[in-house]
Amino acid sequence: MLLMLSLVAACAEKSPEAPSSSAPTVTGTWAGDLTVEGANARMSWTLTQIDTTVGGPVLVALSSGTVLMNGFLTGTLIGTTLQYVIAVGAGGVPTRPACAGQLSGTMTLTVGVTSTLGGPMAVTSSTCTPPLTGATLTLVRQ
Repeated sequence: MLLMLSLVAACAEKSPEAPSSSAPTVTGTWAGDLTVEGANARMSWTLTQIDTTVGGPVLVALSSGTVLMNGFLTGTLIGTTLQYVIAVGAGGVPTRPACAGQLSGTMTLTVGVTSTLGGPMAVTSSTCTPPLTGATLTLVRQ
């Protein structure tokens, strides 16, 4: 009888729900085109997401492979909204080695056959005249 009551009680307890596999994630590589000082360049974000925290390296380069900017993105994904900051340290802009600063914005994640991150990016601080002042980005999951 005691065993039966234990089984009934165990079945009545609510088991914890597994995390939803449908929660959006931005882990992976994202890339898109932008113009930097009149030149066509490509920005790529290689992101890792843990819960709602997002981070990873950012690279802006010409098609020739010439690096225009290196930085590191930190952000938070809530639903389909990614708020982010890209920190660019000294040496992160090879043509301006003493330059450092931050870019930031809010991107909207669209999940589909071709998933995208889209939204504005602005320079929020800089120790020099930055090579780019801001843009509206559309990055595609690679």
